[in-house]
Amino acid sequence: MKARALLLGVAALLSGCIIFDKKSEAVTFHQLASPAAATTRPGPTIFVPRSVIPSALRRPNVVLIDDTGWVRIEDAHRWVAPLDRAVSEAVGRHLTALTGLPCSTQSPTDEHLVLLLTVDKMEVFAPAGPSRSLFSIPGTAASTDTATLQVTFRLEKSDGTLLSAKTLSRSTPLKERSPTEFTQAQSANLAAVAGEIALLLPNPSSSK
Repeated sequence: MKARALLLGVAALLSGCIIFDKKSEAVTFHQLASPAAATTRPGPTIFVPRSVIPSALRRPNVVLIDDTGWVRIEDAHRWVAPLDRAVSEAVGRHLTALTGLPCSTQSPTDEHLVLLLTVDKMEVFAPAGPSRSLFSIPGTAASTDTATLQVTFRLEKSDGTLLSAKTLSRSTPLKERSPTEFTQAQSANLAAVAGEIALLLPNPSSSK
C-alpha cells in the first residue's frame, strides 16, 4: 500500500503538477499617481478611451522590460486597474487639473473632443557600459537606469476631424529596478506628457 502511494506521488511530480499555497505570498497593488481635480470650465468635454499599450504589458502584473530584452514579471506586484485604463484615467485627471476642462473615459452624447493615446514604450532604459548585460542582477551595482515613456496621441473632434497628433517621450532616473520605483517614475513621466498635451488643446472660446 505504501509502495502504491509512493508511486502515485512520484507520478504527480513527473506530470508537472505542483500545488502550493497561494496565500503564502502577499500581493502589493500599484497605481499611477494623478491629482484629484475639479472641473472649472464647462467644456468641451475630452473623451479619453482606453489607451493602446504593448502586448507585453497587457496583464495585471507590473512588468519591467528594458531595451536589452530583459523582462521581469512581478507576480507579487499588480496594478490596481488594467494598465490601458489606468493610463487614460491618469492623463484625463492631469488634463482637468491643468486646464479645468472635464475629461471622461465614457463617450459623451454631446459635441466633444477625443484624445486617443498609444503607449509605444513603457520600459527601463539601460545605458551602454561595461556593466550593461541581460544577465546582470538588479541591485548589485549603482543604478544608472531610467524609466522611459513614449506616447503617441491624436486629438480629434467628435466628427473625426484631426486637430493635433504628436509623439512625446519622457524619462526619469530610477534608484532601483523595483515595481514601486518604476511606478513612481512612470507617474512623473505621464504627468509631463499630459502637460505637453494640455498646451496643444484648443481654446474653447476661440473654437466657437
